Amino acid sequence: MKKLIVTSMLSVCIATGVSAQVKAYKTDNLSNPNSVAYALPQTVVKVRIVAEKECVKVGPYARFAQKLLGVMAPLSDKNVFSIKQATITSCQEADPSEVYALDNPDKGPAGLYVSTPEGLMAPPLDGMPALKLTPAKPVKPGAKDGNVDVVSYVACDTAFLQVPVDKQSTMNKSLETLASEAAEMIFSLRRHRIDLVTGEAGENVFGGGLKAALDEIDRLEQEYLSLFLGKQYRQRVVEEFSVIPQAGENTVVVCRFSENGGLLPASDLSGRPITLELNPEGKTANSPWVGQKSNAKGSIYYRIADMVNCRLTDGNREIAVERMPIYQYGVIVQMPVSAIK
Repeated sequence: MKKLIVTSMLSVCIATGVSAQVKAYKTDNLSNPNSVAYALPQTVVKVRIVAEKECVKVGPYARFAQKLLGVMAPLSDKNVFSIKQATITSCQEADPSEVYALDNPDKGPAGLYVSTPEGLMAPPLDGMPALKLTPAKPVKPGAKDGNVDVVSYVACDTAFLQVPVDKQSTMNKSLETLASEAAEMIFSLRRHRIDLVTGEAGENVFGGGLKAALDEIDRLEQEYLSLFLGKQYRQRVVEEFSVIPQAGENTVVVCRFSENGGLLPASDLSGRPITLELNPEGKTANSPWVGQKSNAKGSIYYRIADMVNCRLTDGNREIAVERMPIYQYGVIVQMPVSAIK
């Protein structure tokens, strides 16, 4: 019966005398019914970017703000994006281009392989301590890798205050007349605040009551001012992109960004590129297992990750930096079975 181990590597426990029956070879077809296939691991780099969207909503009386209040107000809605922070993490998955077969791996008295989610061999075959890899943070519900998704918001009130109805409000009034009434309400609230503070009014209002009255006047004034100055609020946008590095490729465009459109797909040329720079340290080339050849006792194939310095940039601005092992920049070695008893 054919067996397939996906995203697994060898965690070995081999008894002396049976290692001669163990030999791995690269294949894309299992012809031997007693063969087991395993895939070497590859590293997926997860780039998580936190952006902020500042929204401006124009007030209905914005064009009368300078005339009635003496202040300038925005005359059009706009959204402005900015990148606040970013993180770089990694996870492992099976490399579909590096699939190997083992013939008759279960002939020994002990199991030859153990499936692991990361596709890692347990013993430190290169003489180095086992690498502790940080798994990528899970994407929040509703978000998708490599796509634009708003996953969290800052609560805000975007509704504008309605001018209180009185007996004259049933008459048809121009927008400028309504704006003038709102401006008069603002000045009236300011006069009442001064009267309360100076003691000209509200002689029985003091202590906590005075504070509550002033807070309510402030709230109403801000509501009426928003009719002229508009409202501003912020949204927090969190997006995660997946990058599969390739050997010999040291620069990858993760996504693009613009102040008006926010985080965009890498294919959208309307934004400037957010680039991931990958600089391998090249230490795996000096591993004692590089260049080892198969022997009569059999061998397996193992992938040793190289340490890579990762740097995420927005033009000349560095957003995030991390040092992590990445398999694609390492080496694939042929490991004698006797080395992993």
